[in-house]
Order: sequence, then C-alpha cells, then structure tokens
Amino acid sequence: MSDSEKEVKVYHRINRLKLKAGADLDDVPGHLDPSVIKRAQGVVQRHEDLYMDEVERVLIALETSWDAAIKGSEEEAVKESLDGLYHDANHVKDIASTFGYELMQHFGESLREFAEKIDIANKAHHTIVQAHIDVMWVVFHEKIKDHGGPTAEELKKIVVLAIEKYS
Repeated sequence: MSDSEKEVKVYHRINRLKLKAGADLDDVPGHLDPSVIKRAQGVVQRHEDLYMDEVERVLIALETSWDAAIKGSEEEAVKESLDGLYHDANHVKDIASTFGYELMQHFGESLREFAEKIDIANKAHHTIVQAHIDVMWVVFHEKIKDHGGPTAEELKKIVVLAIEKYS
C-alpha cells in the first residue's frame, strides 16, 4: 500500500439542523444567531395568552388526581393518581417558568417535590397538599407573576406553615 492510499481524507458535511436553527457553517459549535433567539422568544410571547387557559386546565387535572388519590382504595390506583399529581405539579412549574410566573413556578416545584414523599395514609400530608393547591388557585385567580409583594409573601407563609406544622 502506498503512502497516498494511507492518507485520511476528512469530509465536512453540511449540518442541516444547525442551518435550520440559524447557525452559520463557520460558527463555533452550539452558537446560535441572536436574531434566531429573539424570534423564538417572540413566538413564546405570542403564546403567553394561552398560559391562563393551560394553567387552569392543569390545576383542574391536579385537583382531580389528588381527589382520586385520597378516595382511592386500591394501592395501584392511588399510586397512579399520585404519579398524576407529581406530573401535573411539574407541568405547572414548567409552563409558569416559560412565561415568567415565578410564584406559580415556586408552588408547582414545591408540590412536585412533596409529591415524591406523600404518605396517603398520613392526614397531615393531605393538609400540605391541599394548602399547595389552594394557594396555586389564588395565584391563578389573582394573576400574580413574581415572588414579591405582600400577597405573594403571605401565600408562601401559608405553605411553609402547613409544611412545618404537619411534616
């Protein structure tokens, strides 16, 4: 075998996915054109009006999962309902985060974390979950976005007191 046959040739392929995302071929890996990011943020902002409808739908699903869990008699059905509660709380957290509803995100994350350790036989845990659900509905109806303000602080206190008292 001659030296020319041993030579390695590197073929640079066009990364069509990067091109669709707005990157130039000569860009460093992972770099996105700021105009593409701005356009994507615009798409998210145009969908913010859907936030309230989606959060309401998920809060209803969350309540339904919780009601099924506390009324369930079969272990598998209760577990399935608690899994639903966990996923609904996580979904609330995610969509609230996407649209900048920090307080709702906070309560969604708090409930999701608590859902991992719920003992359905422990009535104190019922109080903690219900406190989360109640304050989430208040945040929804009052359209509170950030962590600040007296109402937000009062709602956080309610959940903290329920957790401290009943954990």
